[in-house]
Amino acid sequence: MTIKELLWQEIESTPTELLDDLLGFLKSLKKAPKHRLATYQELLERIDYLEAIVGIRKGLEEFERGEGIPASEALATLEQKLRIPPRP
Repeated sequence: MTIKELLWQEIESTPTELLDDLLGFLKSLKKAPKHRLATYQELLERIDYLEAIVGIRKGLEEFERGEGIPASEALATLEQKLRIPPRP
């Protein structure tokens, strides 16, 4: 699934209030040219937030389908990949 498809799926399942908030923010970009850097940073943060939501929902859907790996196995893989020493 492409990012565009995930975003459309996310938009369909996102509460209207959240979308209204995001739309209001995007409209504010046109009105506040003095604070473009701050609003641009806000936009990036909101995009990160929405991407996190999409990722979490995708993970939950996979979990509900019985896909995925046990948490202990995932943690062991991360510890090995990041070279984190085992706990005593």
